[in-house]
Amino acid sequence: MRRRPVFALVAIAAAGTALAGASAASAQVPRVVTALTIAGNGPFDIRQGGKLTGFDIQLVNQAATIAGVKDVTWKVVTFDSLLDQVENGAAMMGASSITITPQRAAQVTFGSPYLQANMGIVTRRGTTGISTKATLKGETIGVLEGSTAVPVAKSIQGARVLQYTTMPATYKALLDAKVDAVINDYGQSRWYVKNNAGKFRYAGVIPVDQQYGLAFNDDQDALRIAMNRALATMKKNGQYQVLVKRWGLQSLLP
Repeated sequence: MRRRPVFALVAIAAAGTALAGASAASAQVPRVVTALTIAGNGPFDIRQGGKLTGFDIQLVNQAATIAGVKDVTWKVVTFDSLLDQVENGAAMMGASSITITPQRAAQVTFGSPYLQANMGIVTRRGTTGISTKATLKGETIGVLEGSTAVPVAKSIQGARVLQYTTMPATYKALLDAKVDAVINDYGQSRWYVKNNAGKFRYAGVIPVDQQYGLAFNDDQDALRIAMNRALATMKKNGQYQVLVKRWGLQSLLP
């Protein structure tokens, strides 16, 4: 959660009874939740038959039902704008394999971590010699704009890093030989190679000590707490494990 200035905390304390009433009102879980995601981000959020689905979409929908939410209204945006829109209140929450980082935690409040966030390396089919972060030295690397793959790629000595606004555009750049490799979240990388047989090669993993979390607007504490509890319930009753297996994410379990 963002740190508030001291003067803001003093003002809150002085609000007294009025604040208590406001807090009680804000403690109610909303009946309708507005949520942001991106499409083309398999296996987390994709379109199938014209409908949004994927691990994150189903995780949020099922957890919301447990939390007492009547409906989740989804809106598709670009990844680099998702957290900004959650922060400014354009939506209550966001879900799109969002890696928890200190910088992002200054914008939004994260829910409980639910998967590991290792990076994967993808190359064109038939490419050899690239399998680790070290072997990417001096290569041209494609990444999703605003993603945690950006600093990972920029940390590679001599690498030229090209950023794209969507993952399909990033992989198209690889297919068109505009980049030598793509660095992306592990789960997404494996998914893309599996579902584009013959075009790409999963080259290797870059271990990253980070996790995914759902992002909430700072004013949505009641929703965040309810969703955290719902996620814990899903882990106990097996719903979470079913989703992890359905979308092939067993290797990202904490």
